[in-house]
Amino acid sequence: MIQYMPPPCQIRPFRICLHGASGRMGQRIDLVAQHSNGSVVVVARHDLSPQDSAVPSRSIESEFEAVIDFSSDAGSRSAVRLAQKANVAILIGTTGLSDETKEAMKIASSQIPVLIAPNTSIGVAVMRYLVSEAARLLSPDFEVSITEAHHVKKLDQPSGTALALADSVARGRGKPFPFELIESIREGDVVGDHEVIWSGPGEKLSLRHHAENRDLFALGAIRLAFWVAKQLPGLYGLDDWFVDIRKATD
Repeated sequence: MIQYMPPPCQIRPFRICLHGASGRMGQRIDLVAQHSNGSVVVVARHDLSPQDSAVPSRSIESEFEAVIDFSSDAGSRSAVRLAQKANVAILIGTTGLSDETKEAMKIASSQIPVLIAPNTSIGVAVMRYLVSEAARLLSPDFEVSITEAHHVKKLDQPSGTALALADSVARGRGKPFPFELIESIREGDVVGDHEVIWSGPGEKLSLRHHAENRDLFALGAIRLAFWVAKQLPGLYGLDDWFVDIRKATD
């Protein structure tokens, strides 16, 4: 079990509302919170799409500082309404989001902080930065390929992380990366593997991320939720978190 270590600035329990609590990720986040020595507390859990009337009151017993959502496309829209009703930040870890859901998040971001994180691994955030730099530095002679593998129950493909890596390649090269060139593999109970390969004259460079278990995503989700809860209203991505962390460590 990976244990959550609160940052030095955290002086009281971080209270979260967990949306999609019975799902794979929801259960892992709940478990990590239970092993946080009281630094993270799940004060509300939702599985079905909540109606506005189901939002917990802002009492001392039920107050929460952020909503963490790992559910479905429709579930994410409900989670956004829940966060708006409670006037708190929200972390969206759900992938395969529709344009309708993305628009709902954009509208909500004028009122609350909204962080969209298709992958809550801190390592993947760093990988995205490295991928962008590699794409910028390597000449056009290098061909780029992206491969991702997940468990057979994952519905969306390519994965949200693979699309984010493709975006990093595009930013580094200054031109779009064809999504159809992403190879998606669905087999067994693979948690998540992502690899970006540059093939040039006589050499290859690869950047690979392997997820050992889902606890790392649960830990990352809590860290990211803690970060976004302190931001001003707006629409955020992992790049925003990474830039902020780099400033803090410079």
